[in-house]
Parts: sequence; structure tokens; C-alpha cells
Amino acid sequence: MLARSSVWPAPQRPWLVCIDLQRDHVVPGRPRYVARNADVASICAEVLGFARDEGWRIVHSQWREEDTTPWPRDLFHAPIEGLRPLISEPVFFRQGLSAFANPAFASELGQARGREVYLIGFSLADTCLATALAGVDAGLSLILVEDAVGAGSTPEAAAAARTVLRPFVRLAPSRRLMARLQAVS
Repeated sequence: MLARSSVWPAPQRPWLVCIDLQRDHVVPGRPRYVARNADVASICAEVLGFARDEGWRIVHSQWREEDTTPWPRDLFHAPIEGLRPLISEPVFFRQGLSAFANPAFASELGQARGREVYLIGFSLADTCLATALAGVDAGLSLILVEDAVGAGSTPEAAAAARTVLRPFVRLAPSRRLMARLQAVS
């Protein structure tokens, strides 16, 4: 009789997409600064740390002005302290609104089909909204970690973005998300 080897499938780890975890959002006086962003950055650090500990696939998308100057051009475009990408976490730069404007990002996230993809970062009313909707169009199952996403411009714009996203993207607070995933592990 021939022996058969069993190959167990690799675990279906979730993905974490980190949008614009850049200093421009947390330094007072900068155009993208909003006072609450310091709290959001702290929650992003918790979610990012959790995802790293659990072995998730983590990718970063950062906005970069059209310019030939090497990155980072200044300290404000650099990652927020404590939220810097690890060497194993790819960083995709974009000049467009959605992270999917970068073809390499779109290709990378194509591998996430069939898995949960969590989204954290800044600019809910524009970049996060555009990225989430493009992700839905790409066939991804997206979950917006509500308290780990900076509202951006105004509370009204953030509320409108949540209203637009609600039919297409799951919304979850970070505490419930981490508690649920720890129970499953």
C-alpha cells in the first residue's frame, strides 16, 4: 500500500492595511493635523502590535507628493514614532487618493481575497474611504477598525464617510476586534 502524506493548509491569517501612519497627522500646525489624532495613533499602535504578535500580513500605504526628492523628504512625511513599518512589512507609496492607485499595492492585496482585511490609519473621509471602496471592488472582505481611523477634516465628513461605507464594509471597534480574535486563537 502506498503511503499518503497529508498537507495541512496554512492558517488563514488576517491582513492589516495601515494607511498614512505619517507624522503629518499628529504634529500640531501641520495641514493634516487634528487634535484627536494622537489618540487614534495610540489605538493604531495597539492594533498594529496585536497584528504583529498574531503573525498577520501587514502592509502600509503612505502618501507621497509627486516629487523626485528621496523619501522621506522631511520629518513630517516620515512614519509616526512607534508605528514605523518593520522590514518584513511592505510600504507602498501613492500619489492618488486610494492605496489601490499604486498597482503594486493592488497586486499585493489581490492575495488577500478570502481573508479578512482590517484597515487602520488616517483620513477617513478621503483616503480610507477611497481605499475601502476600491478594496470592495477588488473583492476583499474589509473591516474598518473605527477607533483606529482618524476622521480627518470634520466630524460631519467622517460621519458621511461611515454612512457611505456601512453597506459595504464592516465597522468594528478595536477592543471588540482584539477580544474576538484572541478568543479564536
